[in-house]
Amino acid sequence: MKNLKKILTAALAFLLIFSFLVSCKTKDSNSQADGESKAVLIKHPERMFWEVKKGDASIYVLGTIHVADKDFYPLEDKILEAFDKADRRVSELGGKKEMETLQEKLEIRMLQNFNPKKNLSNFLSEDEINVIKQELGENIAVPLFKFNPWILTIALNQVLYTRAGLDPQNGIDMHLLNRADKKEIEALESIDEQLDLLSSGTFEEQLKALKETINELQNTDKTIDWLTKLKKLYLENNTEELKDFIGSLLDMSDGISKDALLKDRNIVWADKFEEYLNKGGTTFVFAGLAHFLGEDSVFEQMRIKGILE
Repeated sequence: MKNLKKILTAALAFLLIFSFLVSCKTKDSNSQADGESKAVLIKHPERMFWEVKKGDASIYVLGTIHVADKDFYPLEDKILEAFDKADRRVSELGGKKEMETLQEKLEIRMLQNFNPKKNLSNFLSEDEINVIKQELGENIAVPLFKFNPWILTIALNQVLYTRAGLDPQNGIDMHLLNRADKKEIEALESIDEQLDLLSSGTFEEQLKALKETINELQNTDKTIDWLTKLKKLYLENNTEELKDFIGSLLDMSDGISKDALLKDRNIVWADKFEEYLNKGGTTFVFAGLAHFLGEDSVFEQMRIKGILE
């Protein structure tokens, strides 16, 4: 177990990106009373920046990339001004207080997924095992074979992002967390909820996702091309192409279902957005861009619920 802490950095990094990469019809809850005005959605010219406005209440929404590089900075002045002046700030997992508990919670979850009876080396080909050892080093890789597959997937995905020159420490979420300093940041969902999502699925489903990641490592150029395109479209503020591109990546994935990764969470987030509007004042929400694009987005769920025009 002495190698466990060595892989936590990679695990934490993937926790932040996973929610980016990341159906039955939802009933219209008709939460707005008959005749009551609905909120309106405004797309601002700054990169991936929206405003949900109702009367004197506004929710500024910044769709983020969880891994980034220096090309993403500086953020536009209007975004930073809205962030600094907001009455409340909200991220996916909260602020520094929550981040301080993340490592401990992740370590506990990993230990709960210790599964020596299903040593992964018995379910992988010799070539796949060699790829893992080569990328992570034998001292880290071998102990991880005794855990459920999602943990190895976490570590290997971090290798892919590093090869593309992207780092969660440079991610927009971390940038804003650091800018907030000691100011409180609320959470859209708990760390435990995200860990439940990451560790979901049967052993066989997790194993399939792990094999997919190993294959991507063996075809690194293609994966780097995807990440480079993602970066380019984001920096160009090209929401239409990004919506289609992210959708195609999710459709190709054998990991967590698209509904579990986005739609189900967006339904819950839509209710939280209504709460922020009802509280009044200004709220600044920054969370993974994929939650705000496409037919299952937070904005579309708000329309279904009758909150948004």
